[in-house]
Amino acid sequence: MKQILIVDDEKKFLLSLTEGLKSRLDDVKVFTAHNGKEALEVLKFTTVDLLITDLKMPVMDGFELLAIMSSHFSSTPVIVMTAFGTPNIEKHIRKFGSVQYLEKPTELSVMADKIRQTLANKTQGFVQGITLPTFVQLMELEKKSCTLRIKQGEKVAMLFFHQGELIDAQCNGQNGDKAAYTIFGWQDVVIEMQPPDTQRQRGITSKLNHLLLDALRLEDEKQLHMTEPISDAIMLDIQETVSQSDLAPGSVPDNNTLNKEINLMTVQEKLKEFNQVDGFAGVGVFTPAGESLALLTTEAKGNMKEVGVLANNLLMTAQKATMEMGIGLGQLVHIESEHAHIFARCFNEGTDPLKSQPGKAHVHLVLILTSDSGIGMAKLKIEKMTKLIAEDFRM
Repeated sequence: MKQILIVDDEKKFLLSLTEGLKSRLDDVKVFTAHNGKEALEVLKFTTVDLLITDLKMPVMDGFELLAIMSSHFSSTPVIVMTAFGTPNIEKHIRKFGSVQYLEKPTELSVMADKIRQTLANKTQGFVQGITLPTFVQLMELEKKSCTLRIKQGEKVAMLFFHQGELIDAQCNGQNGDKAAYTIFGWQDVVIEMQPPDTQRQRGITSKLNHLLLDALRLEDEKQLHMTEPISDAIMLDIQETVSQSDLAPGSVPDNNTLNKEINLMTVQEKLKEFNQVDGFAGVGVFTPAGESLALLTTEAKGNMKEVGVLANNLLMTAQKATMEMGIGLGQLVHIESEHAHIFARCFNEGTDPLKSQPGKAHVHLVLILTSDSGIGMAKLKIEKMTKLIAEDFRM
């Protein structure tokens, strides 16, 4: 039996939620806590397969709880319950990295489905705990003021937030953007929350999403120089690849399984078209929700998936903004940073501009270049190949 922990300070809401889930999830045991401190007491003696938490709570809020989770329970998947106002929901995607979002109040059937999906994904190895990029984006969305102390081994750094805005960073004697690039490139960090530094002066000049994207790309470049060359200098990562080991002993793959394998091979060949573009660094195919379907890169696998998720978020935000302006759905976002160009392109056969529909292809393609000279060719390739690639992922 799976075990989940739900944390919320609204006692009536928590009670009704618990009772409702018990009737819908027969194979799940539900534990509850009213704040982060109570949740940690539960976690001391109970192994949970999923944490569901509100962010704004007394005694210990959801941010402090998630910070501790990141270092002590890093493999536990998380669902965040959030009560953003409608304007914010329209501007921000609900998924960042490995954290799932549910709007409060939420329907019991929706939450039950999300719990089943997340637990199933954990079994398949697709869901992990909260990461630093995810955590700081939560800070931004909830307009949190605090100081984050980030540790990686013996290294220590600081991130300073005021009302959700990153105003400065400090690492290895550096401040501002350079320090932030270094910190966001760290893996397997410990996050500690401290009171806000009200005297801290602004040292950050870039937007948080741009900092995250550049930091991940720079980390990939570092990994490239530390990694031995691989065959054709290409790595392809496809989450849904079906191998013989996935089948029951003695079973024979059906036609759908064989078709899926053939389609994935087709995607691999199509993605190689982008390798011809000057400055090509990586390309990925994603669902509108940010789940990666296929990745191709000339570098070690590194953080290409996270870069794609962040670019995907910016594309969704741009699409909603263009719709609000009455100029139609935005289809292409071009992000120009100091060291790279990132393109995010949407292809959607459905009638709903922001959601996938059965039988309709709906994918996002993210391309990364490290050279200005390849921009023109990149745009031509994107227009040509996005539709062809989408055909392999028709729902």
